[in-house]
Amino acid sequence: MILQKVTEMNWKLAALAVFLIIAVWVGYVVYAAMTLQPTVRASWGYVDEKRTEIWIDAKLDKPLLVPAEIENLTLSFMGIPVAWIERFEYGATQREAQLVIAVANGNLVKALVRYLDSGQEGEVGFHLRGKLLWIIPVNADMKEVISEDILAYLNFTADSKELAGGLVKSPALVETTFEWAGEENGKAVLIAHMKFYNPNQYRIPVGNLSFEIYANDIKVGYGRTLETTVLPPKGYETVDVKTYIEEDNLPKVWEIHVKNGEVSRVRADIYLEFTVLGKPYSVKLASYEENVQTDIIGELNEMFESLLSR
Repeated sequence: MILQKVTEMNWKLAALAVFLIIAVWVGYVVYAAMTLQPTVRASWGYVDEKRTEIWIDAKLDKPLLVPAEIENLTLSFMGIPVAWIERFEYGATQREAQLVIAVANGNLVKALVRYLDSGQEGEVGFHLRGKLLWIIPVNADMKEVISEDILAYLNFTADSKELAGGLVKSPALVETTFEWAGEENGKAVLIAHMKFYNPNQYRIPVGNLSFEIYANDIKVGYGRTLETTVLPPKGYETVDVKTYIEEDNLPKVWEIHVKNGEVSRVRADIYLEFTVLGKPYSVKLASYEENVQTDIIGELNEMFESLLSR
């Protein structure tokens, strides 16, 4: 009888000890989570023509003591998987964690083409599957509809030039707008609507207008007029140019862009052929060269700072 009571007491003490340990652990986890002051920084990792890595490093001021595992994390755009988790390094007793995200450059281009083909409206999807405490499943699926007119950022202009000692002036390119026209033979097709002003007192037939676009010394696009257009004297007229984008060259341009510190050198050469009083003229209307700079990593880090400061 005495032995039975002692055994029952030992089980109660053991159960109480386990309960106290769990209570202390839960209390610590809640305290650590509420007082946690992590530092999260993103940076570019390995990048080549096919794949881009983004490294996200987190430093914690105290360990969380919560085992966690990410089994799958994917980001899709227009139904095409464009990014996924490559590596997740985290320990419940550690103060550092690292997440490596891989981006498929080719899939990103395909998704962008599909986005344009859908009228510049589409969906971004985020899927997460993991575990907490080895057994508690974590599943999250989020979708966001986006609608951004990215073609509106493209615009070419050019001033008029004097020719034949000032007797003739080339048309001035006032503005350029682009319209999506689908795909042909693996190339994205845009129609460039180029609005010209004729500064002369007589009309000018524009028989051939063409241009070439280079990024980081790689040809990414070219275009040519669809038909002859007559510019009225001292008036405006729009010339339509069918433009082809070399989709296969874009991943290499992106690789160089990232390796150059998110800076690309872009050049556009515009050529114009027209006839004035029966005399043909061929003019290099404009040659643009400018640096295009992005700050994707900087914006990511600003987003992390904003989220963690709340």
